Parts: sequence; structure tokens; C-alpha cells
Amino acid sequence: MLAAAKINLDLRITGRRDDGYHHLDSIVVFTDVGDEVYAEKSDELSLEISGPFADGFKTTDGNLILQAAKTLCHEANVEPTIKFRLVKNLPLSSGIGGGSSDGAAAMKLVQDILNLKIDEKKLNEIALKIGADVPVCLRSKASHMCGIGDELNDIKLAPGIHMLLVNPGISVSTPEIFRKYAASNVSFDKKRQPFTGQIHLPLMIDILKSSRNSLQQAACSINNEISDVLIALGNTDGALLSRMSGSGATCYSLYENFDQCVVAAKKISELNKKWWVKEAIIS
Repeated sequence: MLAAAKINLDLRITGRRDDGYHHLDSIVVFTDVGDEVYAEKSDELSLEISGPFADGFKTTDGNLILQAAKTLCHEANVEPTIKFRLVKNLPLSSGIGGGSSDGAAAMKLVQDILNLKIDEKKLNEIALKIGADVPVCLRSKASHMCGIGDELNDIKLAPGIHMLLVNPGISVSTPEIFRKYAASNVSFDKKRQPFTGQIHLPLMIDILKSSRNSLQQAACSINNEISDVLIALGNTDGALLSRMSGSGATCYSLYENFDQCVVAAKKISELNKKWWVKEAIIS
């Protein structure tokens, strides 16, 4: 099963709760690239990891695949006797929801293999316990995400929007970036109303140009490499908009067609061979 990369096209911070969690307002989309999660019935719960980003990946209880399986099976009062295999294609701690998408894929596979009958509302409640991004990854389609990840509305996105993803090969600390953001004392963003009607590429660009990623400045001040990626993306021919996804360090640019995206990918790969560069289509 594809655990699709989750991209925050923007990320507005609209408030802060007493418990420290921030309220967000974000346009979230998914791509045709991601990790691969496989599962089969077994005598015990286990996880094997391979792929280009398998090194340094931990198979401890904190892993969201194992956590998702345990949490879902606990709610269903069954044993998580599943053997998982993860092909880790996405960079770690990269702001594109790799772990959350992996966890969501695990939930779907466990439901199918163990024939669990859990309604959608309860499933979303369980997903939120695993992580704030897991509910939207469970949907795996264009969404307007608000609150702490618990408010989700569909977005009617026109097909065929092309995107280039670039990661400078660094892992970022989301808590550190939020602390840096909080210390800047910037004003909270305004929460938007749900989007209606189909959103095509020109309209999407207009929406994004009037919005922002509220964490981008904080992330760039901590990691200069993110600024380097954004500049490189912005200098490619045909780049309509370049921005950081989530808390970073992966950034994206949007293009009118696939050819522009391919040419941009080649240019950036030649610029820095250590960067992860991937063409994608928003699904």
C-alpha cells in the first residue's frame, strides 16, 4: 500500500491552546510518491524496514506503524498479530508526513487483515490519538485541515497539478521550530472558511500567494539549507510558487506541466547532488 507523501501547501497558525498545542489552518494534498507499507497475518507484531531511507530508522514502540497497530487492536480488543514491511522512500523528519502516512496505511491494513468493523468517526478518534496528521493521512485526499488536525473538509482540486519536492538532506526538530516561532511573538493567522467549488491551478496559486507557511521563517532561521532550497526552486523555469511544507525541511514548487517539473528537477539535482529531488503529481 502506498503511504503517500503529505504536503502542506500552506500552514497558518490560528491560535494556541492552554495545553501548548497550536491550532492550524492548512491546505493539505497528497502525491503519487511515498513510502510503501505491506502487511500479513503472523504470530506476533513485527516490522521490517528497507529502502533508501531505512538507515537510522527505529523499529521501537515509538514507530507509528507499530503504534497504530497496537492502538487500533487495543480498541478492537484483539491481538496485533501482524507482520509489517516498510519500504522507506521518503526522507525522515522531513515535513511531508512520512510517519503519519505510514501509520494511516498500517491502520487500513490491520482493518482489512483482521476484518475489524470500526465506524469512520471512531476510526478518526483513534487516528488522532496516534498523531495529529494521521486523520488526514487516513483520508489521503486533498483536505482543508484545521484545529489540531481534527477538523477536516474535502477540497475539490482539479487533477494534474505538478510539483517538485526537494529536501536538503537534513532532519528538523518540529518542537524547536514551534518554540522559535512562539518566541517571535508574531500575530496569529485568521482561520479560513471551508473552500467551495473546484480549485484549479491558477486559483490555487492565488490562494497560496495570499497565505503562507507560518513556520517557514523560523525554520529558515534555524536551518540555512532550507533557504538555499527555496532559492534554488524559485530560480527554476516555470516555478509558479515555492514554499516549505509543514515544519520542513522539504520544500516544493508548483508547475504548469510535467516537462517543466522534469527540467527543474534535473537543474536542481545538478546543483546539489546530495539533495533529495522528486517529481510528483498531486493525487
